[in-house]
Amino acid sequence: MPPPTEAPMSDRASDSKLGNFWKRFRIGQGLIVAASLLGCQALAASTPERAPVLALLSDGLMPAHAVFRQGFALGEEQVRECGSSPADVEWRTIGLDDDPAPFLGSTRSVVIAPFATELSRFSRLAQDHQINVILPYQRGASLNQLVPLDPQGLLHPLSPSQQSEIDQLAIDTLAQGWRRIMVVADPADRAAGMAVTYTEAFEQLGGKVESYEKSLVQQVNAGDPSAVNQLIQDVAWKRPAAIALAADPSGQLARLLDQAQNDGQLMGASLASPARIWLLPVTRLDAVSQRPWTQLSPEQQALGPGWSSFATSYQQRWGQAPDLLAASGFDAARVVALATLAPAPMSSEGLRDPIGWLDPDAEVQPLCQAIALRQQGKAVLLEGAASDLALRPGQIPSGQATTRVIAPRSGSNRGRGL
Repeated sequence: MPPPTEAPMSDRASDSKLGNFWKRFRIGQGLIVAASLLGCQALAASTPERAPVLALLSDGLMPAHAVFRQGFALGEEQVRECGSSPADVEWRTIGLDDDPAPFLGSTRSVVIAPFATELSRFSRLAQDHQINVILPYQRGASLNQLVPLDPQGLLHPLSPSQQSEIDQLAIDTLAQGWRRIMVVADPADRAAGMAVTYTEAFEQLGGKVESYEKSLVQQVNAGDPSAVNQLIQDVAWKRPAAIALAADPSGQLARLLDQAQNDGQLMGASLASPARIWLLPVTRLDAVSQRPWTQLSPEQQALGPGWSSFATSYQQRWGQAPDLLAASGFDAARVVALATLAPAPMSSEGLRDPIGWLDPDAEVQPLCQAIALRQQGKAVLLEGAASDLALRPGQIPSGQATTRVIAPRSGSNRGRGL
């Protein structure tokens, strides 16, 4: 049996009832929307504005984050000791492929980019939003693109590039009197690219690189006996003053070269030649042992003039020795503090420039004096721990690197610094 139905109504009565229903519905919806808007406005009014400084950290780098934050915290402590307040910073974690723009909002003045980030991504951010971006730990080949990627000078590296250490190694190679060398790289080693930049630096200084290959850097796979034997014959024939080697000191290629030299296959009866130059980052050269020939290796990364005092303070505060990453955090904290404690100067385009107070040609000032001068509206230059903090548009700040001479028998000497 079908369900009961209501009695039919006329079309006019039906339309009138339906019209009254929609009228009441619209009024009710309007009240709901109005209440929602008032609630959102009240929520927005109760939510604090975003901090002027946004610090972005990459996913998956927690140990590095901790070191950077320790250096940053020490910088903040020193700002407080000067009677001033550190910058208000919001810390956020970002994925490698995430767009940083949604993190900005409208109240940011400075962004601290993740370590070793994709430079083009933050170049777009800086240009699109006219915002200053600090690159606390950007040291690789991406810095070669700084000029084309930063036409307005909105990107500010705080650390010297790895090229500083390579240049110093080339300088000290010639200082040892080794003007004619061979450069060899293990293609499987991640430091193989360092051999190319070293070769360029060495030749620009007037050195001579010998090679039987089309490339001046001879790529030798330690697992290929014929390639290793050919290298040994080439060295014996060319008789270079030194071999610059981009390979693990305890790896197979280094061991095979050591054995050949110990057996007199490279330079006859004399074990003293050729010397060895290690084309590796400092962090991989702590355990280079003495050999019967002189060795030259990087000893200290390029560092700023304020490194020594920073290292002492860091050791006292955290009970451990700092590294360049910690120093970049220390410098970043002081730079953003000075950027936010007084109104930003105007750029040539008529925009506020929070980093415009930093004058690379000014006399270096201690932090407290720099704060006092900054509050007076004057340009200053800080003594940097990671670098000299001479933040010129499109240029990389410099630092002082050193090398180490490992003598054949006993003792060691330091190479020259920048």
